[in-house]
Amino acid sequence: MADLVLHAETRTAMGKKNRALRAQGIIPIHVYGLDDGPSSLQVNQRHLINIVREAGRTSLVTVESDGGTQDVTLVRDVTTHPVSGNLLHVDFLRVDPEQAVEAPVPVILVRQDEAPGIRGGAGFVTQGIYEVVLSARPDNIPHELEADCSVLEDFSSAVLASDLPLPEGATLASDPDDRVAWVQPPRVIEEDVALDEELEGEEVEGEGEGESESEEATETSE
Repeated sequence: MADLVLHAETRTAMGKKNRALRAQGIIPIHVYGLDDGPSSLQVNQRHLINIVREAGRTSLVTVESDGGTQDVTLVRDVTTHPVSGNLLHVDFLRVDPEQAVEAPVPVILVRQDEAPGIRGGAGFVTQGIYEVVLSARPDNIPHELEADCSVLEDFSSAVLASDLPLPEGATLASDPDDRVAWVQPPRVIEEDVALDEELEGEEVEGEGEGESESEEATETSE
């Protein structure tokens, strides 16, 4: 059994009636997967938020319902309101602890200040992707993966998804050629140069117009 346990109740309200549930601090959830049929349940909002925050997408959660069932799951999808950000719905995927499953794992950058490519203000480290998908047994999925940026020698070097260190028994299900991090030239310098060139061009045009107007005024007075 997983260390995290979510206590749920059987849900009878469906569709638009879920809005009334949320107003009472109750969030609908959906449990599906393996050979069992889907289960429509409901959970106390605060309890659900705490479990989802702690579990992320990589920790096992045992969903216990009032009907007596216990499902070992992973958080698969979290739906929030596009404006308020309030939690609206959560999907949990049933998993077999002994069988490999695909799960998204966050990627963080480490040792960025040791990247040779940024020395002397030559550039800065940019992150391209923030998660990769791994295939592994549920209890062997890491909470996060570290991308070592100290190997970024210059603008042509990059840390790829295939360079990430994986735990034993895990394989990469994402594109191995996805770029996780690289060194990029300072944008501020590029933008300042472009702005200076634009201003210089406006000054030249302004000078030309002023000369023409002076010449026309002189010809008129004559």
